[in-house]
Formats: sequence, C-alpha cells, structure tokens
Amino acid sequence: MKLADGNQSDSKLCTIDDLCAILHPLQRYLRINFIDYTRINGRFAIPSSKLLQVALVLSVLDCVGNAIKCAAAIQSGNVTKAQEIFATFGMGIVLTMRGFSLEFNRVKLSKFYNDIDCIFPRTEYLQKHMEVAKCHGYIKRRFFFLHTIICIALAAFLSMPLIKFFIFYDFEEGGPVADDFHVNASWLPFAVKENLLYYPFTYTYEFVLVIVSLNMLITWDQVFVITISQLCMYYKYLAKLMERMDVRAAKDPQTADAFFEQLHVYIYIHQHLNRLAGDLNDIFNLSILFSDMGMAASICFNLFLVSEASDYLAIATYFLACSTETFMLYDVSKWGTLLETVSCRINEVLYEQKWYESSVEFGKYTMMWMQGSNEPSRLTAFNIFNVNMKHFQDMMMLAYQMLTFMKSKS
Repeated sequence: MKLADGNQSDSKLCTIDDLCAILHPLQRYLRINFIDYTRINGRFAIPSSKLLQVALVLSVLDCVGNAIKCAAAIQSGNVTKAQEIFATFGMGIVLTMRGFSLEFNRVKLSKFYNDIDCIFPRTEYLQKHMEVAKCHGYIKRRFFFLHTIICIALAAFLSMPLIKFFIFYDFEEGGPVADDFHVNASWLPFAVKENLLYYPFTYTYEFVLVIVSLNMLITWDQVFVITISQLCMYYKYLAKLMERMDVRAAKDPQTADAFFEQLHVYIYIHQHLNRLAGDLNDIFNLSILFSDMGMAASICFNLFLVSEASDYLAIATYFLACSTETFMLYDVSKWGTLLETVSCRINEVLYEQKWYESSVEFGKYTMMWMQGSNEPSRLTAFNIFNVNMKHFQDMMMLAYQMLTFMKSKS
C-alpha cells in the first residue's frame, strides 16, 4: 500500500532497521540483548531468546523472595522494613511483566513490525513530506539521553550499597550483613544474605539481577517507542494528505473519478492504521496494566520512605527510584496522548473540509467517515483505562492518596 507517489533517490534514507539497531551500552558491551531483529526473505522475524527466559526466571524468583520477606516483616511487626521491600517489589513486578510481554508477544511483534515496514516510505520525496528524519532524529536523541541517564543511575544504584558497606559495616564485630548493604533486599534461603562470607557472591547475584532486569526495561521501551512513534507518524501524514484535498473536484465530471479513487485510498489507509492501533494495544495491554499498578504503589512507598528517612544516602536512593518510576509513567502517558491527538486530527480535518461546496456523494462519504473516526485511537489497558496525560494525573493522585493514608496510620 502506497501513501503517495514519489521519485527514487540514491541518497541515504531512514529505515526502521536503523532504530532497531540502537543498543544501550550494557547491551553492546555485555552482549545482553533480549530481542534479535533479523530479516528472513526481507521480513522481520524475532526468534526466541534463551537469555530472556533465564532473566525471567531470575526476576520471578526475586519477586517471590520479595513477597516472602515482606510477609515475614509484616508478621514480625516491622512495618518500615515491609514498606522498603514493597517499594522494590512493585518495581520488580513492573520489570518482570514487561519481560513477559516481550517473551509472549514475539510473533505479534514480528507481524506488527512487518505491517509498519510494508507501508514505510522508501523514497526521498515521501520521507521528506512525512518528516521521517525528524521523527527518527527525535527517537535517537531520546534513546541517547535515556541511555545516558540509565548508566548514571545504574552506577549510583549499584555502588551506593557497596560504599555504605565499607564505611558503616563493623568488620571487627562481624555481625549479620544488614539489608542496607545489599542492592536488593529480597529473601534468599539459609540466611545467605546475612552471612559476611557470602557477601561477594550475593552482591554479584544482585548485580546480575539488576542488569538483566534493567535490560528488560530498556528493550520494552525501545519496542514500545518505535512502534507507537511510527503509527503516530502515519496518522499525522494521512491528516496532511487530507488537508490538501480539493473537495470541489468531486463535482467536476472530469476529475470526480480520480478524486474518489484517491479518497478510497485514504479511507483504506485510515482503516489499516486503526487495525494497527488495535494490534498495538493487544501487544502492550498486559504490561501497561501491571506497570501502572506496580509503579503507583512503588512511587507511594518510595515517597513515604523519603519522608521518614534520616540518612541522606537512603533519601537519595529512594528519591532516585521514585523519579525513575514517575518518568516511566509520564513517558507512556505522553505517547498515549500523542496517539489520541494525531488520530483525532482525522476527524477534525474531515469537519474542516468544505463539504458544502462538494458533491452530494462526497457529503455522504464525509458523514460516514466522521462517524467512524469520531472516537480516536487510544492506548488502553484492556479498555479498563485510557493511557494519556489525564491517566498520569490520576496515577499521581492515587499515589498521593495512598501516601496520605499511610502517613495518617503511621
């Protein structure tokens, strides 16, 4: 399906493969890459990743460990410890569900990539008018800044417990190793985490767990941003094509046939984009639902711990985690709002057309098309809620209400 005609050019053109090839330094140097984009006979294929499956097993075990330790802390009456663990547990659920989304939706992702690749502009004329370079440039800059921030935050997150361990641990007494000296305070059997002799091994285990969990986040983010940005770009260009329509051509017998033929192409493109929007929701429904629930709870507990902490290093740790989760929630909501905006523009362009100066047949087309495009394409979580900036506001209010409730009870 062609969006418009253009002339071929020998200049360097943008491709979806350019975006898929962007790797975080962790993925590039440690060779931890959960999605291998390959082409078989020119079509995308995403093979199963044994590395991702191992990472999911480790993440599930960590979530189970967090749940066990949280229950034990509640049973012993140590509510503060339970809150610290639950803040980590909420983020663990988010990362684990995003990893499961990647693993179970490989076939759907391959199909979606092939669908958007089929209509991807491959001429200089089309890429210029669709502003592909602008779109891809923004995504590349976003990935660069995100990857840089993640590297800085990861270095601080991994080094802080180790620094605290060497500064504050009493080596002469040789007592149990506190949870403050661990990267992740989840449960391990046989009191392994409290034993000083096993500290290098537990720290290495926690280090690996953080690296693979973070890679699930980075990979999910890359897949989500590439797919939804391409969809938004196509909606935006379709609206531009419709704005340039001369609807008076529908009244001229000499140009009416060509006009309606082009109009049919636009309608088909719109229907195809709506189907792609449905497929996008089908891929990310589950991960968005659990991500939002987990992040709202984790933000609440991290804010509570910030307000109660007296250790500056602890405050920095909790605030860093809270800021990261808030950005993740905001970013998904922002893309959902953009999808609503560009798809809603189709209905606005139809209404702004001078249909009253065109033929009766075009008026009927306009009426039916406006009815079909009255509801914009939305990013949803099983239609339980729409993911947009209003949803971001609701999640922040929910986290604040949970925080005030916990403060009042404490």
